[in-house]
Amino acid sequence: MFGIRTKAGDSVVQHSLWADGPSDEGRIWREFLSKLTDIENPILIHYGSFESVFLKQMCERHGGPPNGSGAAKALESSVNLLSVIFGQIYFPTYSNGLKEIADWLGFRWSDRDSSGVQSIVWRDEWERPKAQSMKDRLIITSMS
Repeated sequence: MFGIRTKAGDSVVQHSLWADGPSDEGRIWREFLSKLTDIENPILIHYGSFESVFLKQMCERHGGPPNGSGAAKALESSVNLLSVIFGQIYFPTYSNGLKEIADWLGFRWSDRDSSGVQSIVWRDEWERPKAQSMKDRLIITSMS
């Protein structure tokens, strides 16, 4: 599962892309590329290096957008917000972790226990019975 937020006029639209299993990975990647292609000048902003590695792996596994397209340029020049602020902006927090800085800025997750590790646990809990409530929890937590 991964998602993107796009601006549509004065509002923001959340797109959650869900794969029930490994066989759906290519499908959600193509959905992502399609959504990225629909944006006039897409800019991908993320926090940390995980996303850069993920984008590269997905292009290698499932192909990327056409060379020279706006989507290809966005993938090649994604902005790691952590590298922009690191050593430049000092938040009154104990770390540069996304949750700690976001908390200081007033952002609140829908589930206080959410984290990268917790999402793996929740996904595992969803895998066994395919519980819709657990899928909803993962999607809502990622959108908040």
